[in-house]
Amino acid sequence: MSFVADELVKWRKDPPWYDRIDMDEFEHLAGIGYEPKQIAMYYNVPETDFLWFFNLVGSPLKFHYERGQLVQRAKEGLAMSASAETGDNVTQAQRFDKFRQATGYRNSINKVFFDDIG
Repeated sequence: MSFVADELVKWRKDPPWYDRIDMDEFEHLAGIGYEPKQIAMYYNVPETDFLWFFNLVGSPLKFHYERGQLVQRAKEGLAMSASAETGDNVTQAQRFDKFRQATGYRNSINKVFFDDIG
């Protein structure tokens, strides 16, 4: 079932400032922890305009933002996993265990609340 409102809020055309954004750098900024409004300021884009396009259905901005966060967490997890495997670093093993618990919790929440959302 499709609603008329769904058609109104889909990404259709790139805004004029879109080409100024380097997506690799954008993903790194997201992975570091910057919020979308801070990234808009970094790229000198009006915040309201940036957030409008960021929140559209099918927004490449949102995709790259979420991908940047995922890539950073994955890199950290892989590094912690490699350090924890040796067993020499107890602190790193504890951090890795906490990281896995947090990731598992986040995945469980997403499955319960957002599993049916495509």
